[in-house]
Amino acid sequence: MASAPYWAAEHEIAVRYFASPDRTLETDKLWVGHQMFKEWTGSGVYGPRSTTVATMIKEVAAEVGDLDGHAVAPHPLKATCDKLGFASDELRHYAQLHDLYLLIEPDSAPPSIAALGTLADGTALTDLRLKHRDDPLGAVAVDLSEGGGLGLYFGIRAAASSLDQRKPVDREILEVAERTIEDETRHLIGRFRGARKAGLNPEQWAEVSDVLRTISQQKLLERNEQFGNVLSAEEVATAANQENRGRTVSFLRTHLSFLLEDLGIDAHAL
Repeated sequence: MASAPYWAAEHEIAVRYFASPDRTLETDKLWVGHQMFKEWTGSGVYGPRSTTVATMIKEVAAEVGDLDGHAVAPHPLKATCDKLGFASDELRHYAQLHDLYLLIEPDSAPPSIAALGTLADGTALTDLRLKHRDDPLGAVAVDLSEGGGLGLYFGIRAAASSLDQRKPVDREILEVAERTIEDETRHLIGRFRGARKAGLNPEQWAEVSDVLRTISQQKLLERNEQFGNVLSAEEVATAANQENRGRTVSFLRTHLSFLLEDLGIDAHAL
């Protein structure tokens, strides 16, 4: 419930953006490009600031490269396999967005990945996550902050009637959303299961929740900037207020019933 109001607000951003007459190919390039940057770099969720999908794949290659000619590795390989699976998922998400970007802008080469990540609130989010990851409880909060509860992609799904599926770009946006939802539902469940295994007491959970609210607020600022500030500053600031509880509960019941069920939470009791 610390995260969900912000997830619901991300959903609202997507619904409004795709229904807006102000949406253009240039605004599409902005949100898709920044999303490419986030998928490629991790946005402060994993690894040091220099980590990218490419560096993770290189690490995996180095860890398994010495196995040629040897029956047994000098170290356990489960973490290597997990890293490869995660890097593969992130590369697939990046590649989907990369190809969507080329579909939006077919006549010129896309800018560098670094140039796509220049949003001020995005940089602030990465800095905030890196700051809190140094603390064990902060690290739990950072992990739970990844993905925004799929608010963006469920929002795209909800905005389907505002998209023209006769247009290749709009059709691909919907397909990217569906493919990402398929992958990220698994990741979302895994992150919450991992957090429960941390064995935190109520006081520690309260601290995690406080950090998570701070990160989620900044993440919502980033998402709003990414989509041209379709929410007012007041709407962003009050996203977690009681007045928006109905929107939050609706988002959880409509889109995250699979997570509530996995966590043993009765959706009707929210």
